[in-house]
Amino acid sequence: MREGESFVYTACPGWGDHDYCAIKTIVKDGKIVRTEKPTYTGPEADEGFICQKGIMAARQPYNPDRLLYPLKRVGERGEGKWERISWDQALDEIAEKIAKIRDEYGKESFVIWALAASVPPAGGFDTMLSERFCHVLGATNPIYTQGLDNGPVYTNFYTFGQSSLYMLTDPGNMDDSNHIIIWGADPIANQERVAKHIVEAHDRGAKVVDIGLVFDVTAGFADQFVGVKPGSDPFLALAMAKIIVEEDLFDREFVTKYTVASYLIDEEGQYARDVDGNFIIACNGELVAIAPAGGELPEGDIALDGEYEFGGKKIVPVWSKFIEHLQTYTLERAEKVTGVAPEIILQLAHEYAAADNAYIIGALGLRYINQGESYRAFHMLGAITGNLGRPGAGVTAELIPTSFPIQFENYELMRPENAEGNKENIVRMYEFFEQVKQDDCPYKGMMVTAGNPVHNNPNRSRWVNMFNKMELVVSYDVWMTDTSELADYVLPDCMPFEREELIQLACYNHVVLQEPAIEPQGEARDPNFLFSELAKRLGYGEYFTKTIPEYIDDRLKTDYPLLAGVQPPITYERLKKEKIIRTVAPPDLKFDPFRGLKFATQTGRIEFYADRLIEVDLAFPSYTPTFESPVIDGNDTYPYQLFTGRQRFFMQSMFTDDPVMRDLSGGKPHAR
Repeated sequence: MREGESFVYTACPGWGDHDYCAIKTIVKDGKIVRTEKPTYTGPEADEGFICQKGIMAARQPYNPDRLLYPLKRVGERGEGKWERISWDQALDEIAEKIAKIRDEYGKESFVIWALAASVPPAGGFDTMLSERFCHVLGATNPIYTQGLDNGPVYTNFYTFGQSSLYMLTDPGNMDDSNHIIIWGADPIANQERVAKHIVEAHDRGAKVVDIGLVFDVTAGFADQFVGVKPGSDPFLALAMAKIIVEEDLFDREFVTKYTVASYLIDEEGQYARDVDGNFIIACNGELVAIAPAGGELPEGDIALDGEYEFGGKKIVPVWSKFIEHLQTYTLERAEKVTGVAPEIILQLAHEYAAADNAYIIGALGLRYINQGESYRAFHMLGAITGNLGRPGAGVTAELIPTSFPIQFENYELMRPENAEGNKENIVRMYEFFEQVKQDDCPYKGMMVTAGNPVHNNPNRSRWVNMFNKMELVVSYDVWMTDTSELADYVLPDCMPFEREELIQLACYNHVVLQEPAIEPQGEARDPNFLFSELAKRLGYGEYFTKTIPEYIDDRLKTDYPLLAGVQPPITYERLKKEKIIRTVAPPDLKFDPFRGLKFATQTGRIEFYADRLIEVDLAFPSYTPTFESPVIDGNDTYPYQLFTGRQRFFMQSMFTDDPVMRDLSGGKPHAR
């Protein structure tokens, strides 16, 4: 630190890269002068990083294009004509219109849109207080069923019975890997903590294979790059599985003990169960009942094949059906679908199955049809080879690098129990968009408090048409986004550098306090101001009486052992003094969601067979031909397919207006 400088911690505005970094923000004379990597303690002392986006983020508060004052639309929607107004006028008029919509059409006719990943830190006060306001008001919340990036949620729910836990992993788990497949991700370019551990494993002799659509930074680092056609990833994984199974390269003991391979299913595909709800397997030629949720298996020869009868129905092991399912995924067909030569597929399968500790790193690069089936297929490969639940072995779908998850006391903050009359109305997003297509749209107003849905979601015209049916659209943001341009009122939010937060994800076994580095620019106001003032005007002021420090103290009052065991207890005041405090996480143990191999599924085992997906013909991970460009039969009329690769200097439109970042990326977008 240089003379006259001080620092605070900030959730990096480059948060959307899913490295979820905290950065050290250096201040002098009331101005941000630079950002640096954070300083952790103990075993995590060398786990702090900063990338080019984190470095350039220090420029953002001073960007002349940011929103600094409340604006009211005075022209036609989207015409770009605005009037600067005061916060009091904006809040008075917005509250009056929300009250009118509530009283005339019902509280559910007002919608709150708050996408947690949009405002660092994710799960911060922008989204938590948005949800509190939605809950107290009784408004509609469609965001819980957001379709974008739903692949990991889908695969984890059906395979492991729990969605979010299996999106997390400590990158240190890769240290003992000797074979790493990076599939649909570019961590060497944009996830520095993950990259550190991949590079170190590679230095120790691990082979690194990159599978993807473009030759990116990670491909340049890898020992081998395998290019695949868009959407064909599950076909490649299933073709590898077919080789592993047919050549008896799978881990029979792991498959039997920790998966549903031996569970018997009937001709309709349903798990066979007795009158007490127990599942049925075959052992030593006899049918045996297995208790749900991880019942003990008997000693003896547990069958993975054969045909049996139970309750007047023919039943067979899941593994038998799995072998049948794999017959479609031949090398010949795989070459046509994926573009990968048979000898390469054989090599991928053999090397993966032979590795002592293999890791498949999947992330959110698979943003097209088959993303969910791709992740299910990755987990299936991990399961049949036994590459789960031990150091050096694993599979990720969403790659969020973390140490032990930190759980604050957030529920009461978001859903105050004494607000009995007005609990939020949660609507599936598919149903929401079906409803807004109606001439008599049931939704009459929307407030977007986190996210830019007009830009980030498919079908811009759908949003334009929806907003044109509404009596009120409010955008709360730091930029004049595509969504803001269509709003009636635009309100300036504070950037992370300008407000207090408790950082939940970039912790690495530490609790980190985000403090304001500078005063809010212009008339930007934090979410507690916005929702407290709106709540007062709407008659809900009793639910918004606390300050941010008080909310932080409430969140820290948790029984979660990694926090509750810290002495002296972690409080807001202690964090103000120390800025960052380590939890009581074991110093010599890395967080691995597969540790112990216990699962919340109905069987308590890895369900690479999901009977709940029979109706959509996806009980096993499967490949579905793509809509845009059928890859087997070809398309003579339209032989080319557009693929827009992500530029590593940009991130979810956040940095696209920075001239330095634009120059680093090569200037204007171009095709080649």
